[in-house]
Amino acid sequence: MDKQRIKWRLAFLVLLLSILLWESGYLEIWATNLQKAFSNIVDDIENFLNEWKSLFTLTENLQKEIETLRNENFELYKENLRLKMILENLRQKEETAIWIKELEEKNFSLVYANIIGRDPVKWNLEFKIDKGEKDGIKKGMAVLYKDQIVGKIYKTGKNYSIVKTIYDPNTVIGVMIWETKDHGIVKGAFDHIEMAYIFSDHGIKTNHSVITSGIDEYIPFGLKVGYISQLEEKNVLAFTRIKVYPQVDLSNMEGVAVCLKF
Repeated sequence: MDKQRIKWRLAFLVLLLSILLWESGYLEIWATNLQKAFSNIVDDIENFLNEWKSLFTLTENLQKEIETLRNENFELYKENLRLKMILENLRQKEETAIWIKELEEKNFSLVYANIIGRDPVKWNLEFKIDKGEKDGIKKGMAVLYKDQIVGKIYKTGKNYSIVKTIYDPNTVIGVMIWETKDHGIVKGAFDHIEMAYIFSDHGIKTNHSVITSGIDEYIPFGLKVGYISQLEEKNVLAFTRIKVYPQVDLSNMEGVAVCLKF
């Protein structure tokens, strides 16, 4: 009972003190200050949360913009590649048109063909073109790149042909050394071509030019074959072997011309 009385007395004292403080205005001031402090804390927390929300939104927007820019950059990169390919095709077509016209001015009847296939094992020995019998192409016809003979038609189909290049050992062409007028033949030797059956020597030297002699049925006179790179020891009648290198890189060609008539 004593403890219960003490509690009631303390409660009464607190109530009385509160009434006195409220009447004097102190409690109201403390309550107001406490309310303001609590309100300021709430405002600070709310501002802090809003700032973090804004920062998060800004970061998210930046990430979206970065992703958008990356996508746009990739699309521009693809478009740039496409335009480069178009320009390269136009350049190649322009260059092709120039040398085709130069050959046609020599009264050559030509048909232009794209290279559509190569055997990886025989990359420089043969290739397939997209023109055939319907275009007037026949076996043995000369295949040209600019004013250089690069091979002969080996096989024909209705819409395609197989070309054996001058590197192929089965390709044999009648030729002449321009500077000395010595005649012979060339045949492929895989990584170069060799000239044989030279039964005269009017001062043959390295770097002399080798051209077609015109003795083949479908190959006109004067097409470039290559240049002499090496002369081996000659016997009583002629050189044992003459190495000849073509003047054009056969591995990078994308199109050729087949000589139909001359």
